[in-house]
Parts: sequence; structure tokens; C-alpha cells
Amino acid sequence: MKSRFYPVFLALLIIGMILTSCISPNQVEIEKILNPGELPYLKPSKLIEVSSHDSSGKNNDRLVIQTGKAATILNATGPGIITRIWFTVDSKDPYFLRRILIRMYWDEEENPSVEVPLGDFFGCGFDYKQYSTPYLGMTGGGYTCFFPMPFERNAKIDIVNETGLEIQGFYYQINYQKLEDPISMDVAYFHAYWHRDVRTDYDSNYTILKTKGKGHVVGVNMNIQAYDGTFSFLDGTEKVFVDGEKKPSMFGTATEDYFSSGWNFNRGEYAGPYNGLILKNDSLSRIAAYRFHIADAIPFKKSIYFSFEHGKGNRDVADYSSTVYWYQLEPHQKFPTISKAGQRIPLRTITPIRIMEAENLKFSLSGVQSKVIDMSDHGPEWSGLKQMLVESKNGDSFILNLPKLEELSYTINIYYSQAPNFGNVGIFIDDKRVGEIHGFSPIINPGGSIILKDVPNPGFGVILKFVVEGKDSLSTGFYTGLDGIKMIPQRDYFPDWLIAGAFTNQKKSKNNRSGLDSIYPPEKNIDDNATYPGVKGKYIHWQKIKVPASGYVSLQDFIKPNEIAISYALSYVYSKEDRIVNLLVGSDDGMKIFFNDKQIFKYIGSRIAEPDQGQVFLHVHKGWNKLLLKIENNSDAYGFYARILDRDQTIIFSSTKTLPAEVQLKVKKTRKSK
Repeated sequence: MKSRFYPVFLALLIIGMILTSCISPNQVEIEKILNPGELPYLKPSKLIEVSSHDSSGKNNDRLVIQTGKAATILNATGPGIITRIWFTVDSKDPYFLRRILIRMYWDEEENPSVEVPLGDFFGCGFDYKQYSTPYLGMTGGGYTCFFPMPFERNAKIDIVNETGLEIQGFYYQINYQKLEDPISMDVAYFHAYWHRDVRTDYDSNYTILKTKGKGHVVGVNMNIQAYDGTFSFLDGTEKVFVDGEKKPSMFGTATEDYFSSGWNFNRGEYAGPYNGLILKNDSLSRIAAYRFHIADAIPFKKSIYFSFEHGKGNRDVADYSSTVYWYQLEPHQKFPTISKAGQRIPLRTITPIRIMEAENLKFSLSGVQSKVIDMSDHGPEWSGLKQMLVESKNGDSFILNLPKLEELSYTINIYYSQAPNFGNVGIFIDDKRVGEIHGFSPIINPGGSIILKDVPNPGFGVILKFVVEGKDSLSTGFYTGLDGIKMIPQRDYFPDWLIAGAFTNQKKSKNNRSGLDSIYPPEKNIDDNATYPGVKGKYIHWQKIKVPASGYVSLQDFIKPNEIAISYALSYVYSKEDRIVNLLVGSDDGMKIFFNDKQIFKYIGSRIAEPDQGQVFLHVHKGWNKLLLKIENNSDAYGFYARILDRDQTIIFSSTKTLPAEVQLKVKKTRKSK
């Protein structure tokens, strides 16, 4: 008699046989090819190498790629798996790392699964920097990639020349294993995407990858260049949201921590197998770094959003670019259109925010012709991606009038261009030579800036005269290219303050603190000798501080503790008559201003302090006037700027109501005469 379990056993056996038959033999083949532990085992595949070898038997083992053309260097039938890619490049373009594109297509797809500038794909788009890892490297003039890239029907790799010049030599070897059986249904395809934000002057995170599908991220490289000469952007943290979840599955502590370093990340160069710093350049404030997610791959089943803060709280303005590597089942979302070649090259000079565009300024050209030129093909540095081209001849002159200036004096930065047909230009103020532009360059470049320091403002503005004074012997013309003007006032700040803090920043809720609106003793009555209860039971005393030449009062240097805090700054303003003056301030973070015990200004929010972020008119009375600033801090930097615009230079500032000796003498004489 048969056992009653026999039908169950038979059913399980049949199911097992079916499941076993569904496992592709290719899954075992790929494991034997890629797993180092399978190295002694015989390989169920055939290795094929496609290269730029000279089929004539000579030594011309290279491919010449004409400008604007794409060359297909691999067009292989599957199933197979690419296991090694090697390139070396001979190009006269100094920016070929960004102006040569790599595109990869799997199984006759219409949109590429890989579209990345050559340098960034291999780790660094700024410069060629030798380093080596198990997956990517720049080694002895070559470029290597060992990411496995499976394909079922077809693999195609294109090299796109957008340098504007002929690529005189593109050398390559691509190795792939030709497989005998179809690849398994759960084998994903290799993808890589490049993204750049030339200026991160926004409040949201910088995006590494945002896509839909099913796959896993296996690596990231980032190339960052600061605008302010510092590496403060390293304070930014990464966030990863998968499958539409509202809470991130990855929430980091800092950019350098993501790359497995720490405080010394920006002090030296290192490279490891899976994390490393490829390039650090202090003079240009550049960093290039990588991290591979091998044992810590980031899986997603529906979607992924991977981003970084650009500095703590997205406060830093920098040039961010990144390449992310991942595997995904096809089809994939089409990538955003990659920026044109001229907009991919690294920054060669930093053009500040809020520059006055040359094409919008009041030039008197005296018969000389000018026109506005689109510069987007030549680089990302030009403000508005345009410049004013003056079609000048030797000896020509033209004038720029800068009227209605308020400050006593300025530093004037003149941003100009260089080109093969540009001449030399002298810059004059009242017939005095104050600067000169050397316009020639064998290629079109942003020239940087000519800096004119301590330019006085006589009251009606500043007039600059430009005179064409010949050219370089290699130049073919006398043209002048101007991008714009940056006017930086020579600011005079309050010389000293009395400060007191920190008072507790009262908490209403998780994201709402009421400290700025809470009334603390300094708002009720000023007593220089008073003692107040402060944060964590500490007693607060008024302390006198001197303001550095920069004008920035760093409260965190004097106030402890200084996070989630309120502090006060006190000074006095003396005037010999009633008048109205302009007070200009900047703060990190919120601020209130009291003048003669009346609130006249309020700013709520988080920001990095900069000069002249806010302004308010003061109705100054004859004699002494009291100015009290109330500054809120949430976290990190804490400080403020404050100055009064006084063209007559008659206002006196003192935190102790002390007049200069000569003023005291004048006051006494005036009183006696009365």
C-alpha cells in the first residue's frame, strides 16, 4: 500500500525539477567567470578582445576620430559579459576629459545606458590623476574599467568627439566573455549617469541619481570646485530614499564621511580599493573622490533618489559634478539631455554672483561697433553665458560711466575674455593708468579679472576709459571682450561692540523656536555691569570686543555655548545733528534691530552671514543714540556684520559712548560759546 505522503512528495519533486530547469546555466557560468574563488575551475566561455590594432601589421594601433563624429568601438553579439575596458587618448584639446563622451547601449536599445564624459567615467573630470582600484583607474597614461557588463543580444560602445579638434589617436582594448547560454532573468545591466550643477545657489540638495526601476547602486565619484576658496562644502550630508519611502534609508554625517574619511579628508591625498581621494587642489579648491558600494550595494525595487547637501544646510555655492554607477533591469528611464561640450569643461576662473553684465552697462563707444556674443560653447564661466565684443582697432577708445554710486570708494573687478584675435587694452581714470588687459590667447578663454583697488567716488560716480594699445605678435586682431563688472564697496564697520549671551532660545515645537520674540533683560534695561542668568545655568556678563578689518563679528568665538542661542550686541551712534543714515547688516541666523529702544528691523530664517544682506534707515538724533542687535543662532556658524553708510564721515561709533579727544574739545568750545 502506497504511503499517503507519496502524492505530496511527488508534487514537491516535480516543482523542484521545474524550478531547477528555470535556473539558467549562464548564472553558473557568470559566477565561474567573475568569482575569484572559482579561478581554478575551467571557464564555460570564450574570451574575445576587440581593439584598435593595426590590421595591416604596422604600428598604427589607433583610431582617428574627426571632430563632431561618433566612432563605434564595440558592436558585439551576445550573450556575453564585458570584463575589461582600456583606453588611452592623444588629443590636443586641453579639456578632452570632459568633451569626449562615452555611450553604451545594451540589446539594441534606443537610449544609452551609459552617457558620461570620458574623464568622469574613469574617476576625474578635472585632470588626469593617476590612481588604481579594482573597478576603475587612471594608470600610466591609460584608463581602466573592470565593472562587469553583461548583455543578452548586443553590446555597443560609442566614443563621441566634441572637442572641436580631431582626436589624433584613440587606443582601446575591450575584453568580453562570449557565453553559450542566455543570461539569467535576474542579471541586471550596467548603467552610468553624469550630472553637473555649475552653481549650487539653491536650497535643495544636489542630485546624484533619481530614477525608477529595479536595481542597485554600486558606486559614485564626485568632482567639486568651491567658489569661495574653502572646502566648507564637505559639511554636506548624503540622503538616499528608495521605493518612494518618506524616510531616508541612508542619512549621512558629512561628505568626507561618506567617502570613509574624516577631518583630514581635505588635507592629503589617498586612494583605497573602495573609497578614496583622487585629486585635491588647494589653489583651485578642487576635490575629486570616489566610493564603491560592493558589499554595501544600495538596492531599489521601484525607485531611488540619491542626493547630497552642498554644505551644511545647502549653504555653499560650488561647482558639483558626479558620476553614479548602478545595475538595473531594462528598460531604464531616459537620461536628461547632457549639457553641451562647452558647458562641461572645468571652471578656469570664478565669476562671482550678481556681476553687472557688460552688455547692460552704459558704454560710450565713440563710433566703435559692439555686439553681444553667445559664449556657451566656450565654457561655463561667462556671466549669463554672454559677453560684449568690442570690434576695436588699434588706437580706438571707449568709455564706461558708472553713475549714482553711494560708497566713498570701491574695488572694481573687470572681467574680460581672451581670444586669438584680441588686443591689449589700457584702463584709465582721469588720464591715470590704473590697469591693463592682455587679450591674446591661442584659444578662447575667460581671462579672469583686472582688479582696481581703492577707486575713489567723487560723488557723481566713476568713469573708466579703455584704450586699445596694440596686440601680441601672434594675435590676428585688436578686438576686446568684456564679461562684466563687480563693484565691491570699501566698507567701514563698527569698530567695537559690547556683547552678551547666550540666552536660551525658547522652543515652541520641534521646528519652531521663540527666542527671537522672547524678551530678555538687555531689551528692558541696559546695565554694563549687570549679570544675567544664561544657558545651562551660566551667568552672562557684557564683554567688549574689537571688530576685525573684515567686519565679521564671530559670536561663536566669544559666546559659549552658542548653538540654539540668543545673544545681544550693543553700540552707540553719535551725530552732531539730526539726520537719516543707512544701516546695513548681515546675520547668521535670525536678527532683530532696536534703535533708541524701538524695534526697527526683523529677519527670521537660517542663512550664512554676508555683508549688507539687509538695510534700514536710522533717524539719528543729535547726540548719542543706542543701537542694540539681537542675533539668533540655530547651529554651526554664528555672527554678524553691521555698518553705517556715512558719506560725510561725521558719524561716530563707540560701545562706551566715548568721543574722540578732538571731538570732545569741539563740543566744549561750542558749549562755552553758548
